[in-house]
Amino acid sequence: MNPRATQCVAIVLRRTDWRESSRIVTLLSREYGRRSFLAKGAHRAKSPFLGALDTFHVLDVRVRVRDGRGLQILDGARVLHGNRVFRTDAVRYGLATHLAEAVQVAMPEGRADPELFDVFRGGLALFRMAAADSLPVIATALLLRTCRTLGVLADLERCADSGEALPDRGRIGFLASEGGFVREASRGRSLDASLPRLANSILETTGRALEQRSDDPKSVRNLLVLVHELLWTQLGEEPRTTLPRSILG
Repeated sequence: MNPRATQCVAIVLRRTDWRESSRIVTLLSREYGRRSFLAKGAHRAKSPFLGALDTFHVLDVRVRVRDGRGLQILDGARVLHGNRVFRTDAVRYGLATHLAEAVQVAMPEGRADPELFDVFRGGLALFRMAAADSLPVIATALLLRTCRTLGVLADLERCADSGEALPDRGRIGFLASEGGFVREASRGRSLDASLPRLANSILETTGRALEQRSDDPKSVRNLLVLVHELLWTQLGEEPRTTLPRSILG
């Protein structure tokens, strides 16, 4: 017996053709996490899926989900937010792809994580709409939020190892394996002691307000490299995608 159809918002992560007329699409939603769905007849001329099942489209979908079944059923889809900018802007596409990979690694198929979904959906919106010169700080903020949501980001005001307060001046260290900054500059990367405060400030800045920040570009890029290293070290994998070179300076 098929489960009753339910409605939710979902983001397209991947799609592949299946037989002659259908598609298998990977969707991410607050309610169901990451799942694979069969879109029957997606290639037909009068299909309700025409133009909807593109990567990074945000959709209003009707789905039938049953735990234990490998392939779920997609009954309908309507585009809420399109992906045109990601098809025409390689930097924005690269940032979205990299964040999507991290989210997929962090969310095994079938496990819902509403908070992480919200980070990803909000991230796509920022990558889609923000001014180009604000993309480095936005990427940094999103990786910081991802780390915090996953519980792998240490207190930004304290040593990740000892728990003691970090110094306000001088040099400190950074250990991705410990989840953040440490008091001893001789451990891991040696950094300026102002970086944890920058990280905390960026982390607490929400939404489009990130575009209004006027941080030192070099400091933001240095922080982005650190947070990227922290995230993937804690995930225990090597990313298949990379951050766009233009973002890193």
